[in-house]
Amino acid sequence: MQFIFGSVCVNRAARSVSDAAGTVHLTTKAFDLLLLLLDSRSTVVSKEQIYERLWPATFVTESSIQTLIHEIREAIDAPDEANSWIRTVRGVGYCFEGDVVASDWPTAARIDHPAAWLVGDSTRVALYTGDNIVGRAGDGIVEIDLPTISRRHARITIGESSVLDDLGSKNGTWLDGERLMEPRALSDGATVRLGSVTFAFRLARPPRTTESVDDVPEHRQ
Repeated sequence: MQFIFGSVCVNRAARSVSDAAGTVHLTTKAFDLLLLLLDSRSTVVSKEQIYERLWPATFVTESSIQTLIHEIREAIDAPDEANSWIRTVRGVGYCFEGDVVASDWPTAARIDHPAAWLVGDSTRVALYTGDNIVGRAGDGIVEIDLPTISRRHARITIGESSVLDDLGSKNGTWLDGERLMEPRALSDGATVRLGSVTFAFRLARPPRTTESVDDVPEHRQ
């Protein structure tokens, strides 16, 4: 499941938040609260509901919620916008307001129709339209189980164009021999290095249709 609003994309399975500039960091509790607000969008979520979801059977002060709301606003609100995606309902709780597009990945289509591949010497990794979080392990991760790959190593976004972004990996991400310091466009045939492992990025090609006999030109003698 993905939630898209403004320039922000929240990927539930990958537990990632990104905007036009790249990956946005949120702490675990802040991400959980953001999901709660998105799931309940246009409905006020009470402070009691937040306590129950984030700190069951644990006493925390109201300032803990306020700190998380501030963290979320810093991550998802545009700096030059006066309004926030999250509205404070004084004495009650908080509400996510604004147009949100929520989409589920069509699992069967993703399995049958990769949009691209990472092709290595001894492995071939399928990539699909949208965000692909490549890493060593975890829910929603495109797994490459090798010791120099971080748990969440890089993101490859495939749409009308393809983009490669390092996610703060320990051993780095390279594109065509240059270490990534910011998201960069991926082209078909580009060399992608994750840690110590090198791949060729190859876009999937639609299969050629089979010609009917009537379509084949007649050879004249």
